[in-house]
Amino acid sequence: MKTQLRMIRGDITTVDADAIVNSANNDLVMGGGVSGAIRRVAGQEVQDECHKIGTVPLGTAAVTTGGLLKAQWIIHAAVNPLGMWADAKSVRNAVKATLKKADEKKVKRLAFPALGTGAGALAVERCADILIEEVMKHCEPEQTSLEEVMFVLYDEKPFAIFEEKFKVRVLGEAPTPEVADPRALPEPPPGTAPVPAPAAGPAGPVQPLGGGGRRQGKRPEPTRRYGPSSPQRGGISAGRPALPPPRVVQEPAPPPPPPPPPAAPSPEPPPPPPPPAEPADGPTAGPAPAV
Repeated sequence: MKTQLRMIRGDITTVDADAIVNSANNDLVMGGGVSGAIRRVAGQEVQDECHKIGTVPLGTAAVTTGGLLKAQWIIHAAVNPLGMWADAKSVRNAVKATLKKADEKKVKRLAFPALGTGAGALAVERCADILIEEVMKHCEPEQTSLEEVMFVLYDEKPFAIFEEKFKVRVLGEAPTPEVADPRALPEPPPGTAPVPAPAAGPAGPVQPLGGGGRRQGKRPEPTRRYGPSSPQRGGISAGRPALPPPRVVQEPAPPPPPPPPPAAPSPEPPPPPPPPAEPADGPTAGPAPAV
């Protein structure tokens, strides 16, 4: 393969290339991320050219002038619908279409960003695999105008992932254990023992890194949050010290009410007086006279 492949960490709008690739949506609206950075440097005329082209099929590529860029051409790779995510199929097809457009324009130096990893949300590891594979496949027959293809990334973590893939697939170096994707490691030959894991150090076993340097160890338990009436576990909940238990004050029981006084017996009414004797008719009888 006569084409040289290079890794560059920097701003794709400043590289010395005949054409740069834009990670575009299929409406060719240059919004944020790499696309927005290219529009700001290249000027509004590039966006006006995109409006004239209009919507293109997903997985294809369109070419505009470079505007105020050093590059003569911008190849817009349509990797995702506007406002939606990219997938591996659309990125792969867009890379193939981009390389074909570069040959049509007789481009010698071409610069790729990490297509579909911004607004398209494609994993950087997957993007690196697709770009490197398709570029090497395109340049292998030596029937291309491309003399140099650059992979240009601005941020440190995506660059480290791309660089690791580049070392393994392009330079043929052994993967770095700390940053290698375990799924990309070659399978051991049949009948051989698997490669042992690194020995544990004072801080525990070393976990392979992925996703730009993040350790893929055991995921911590999610923070549990309790409502005001729920119990506090271990004295701490949601990072706040547990409140002391409420103080219970037991008030003395009120004295029982006094018993009612015994009812006094009701007095019996006195007997009625005897009626007065009525006088007898005639003279009052007296003692009998003596005879």
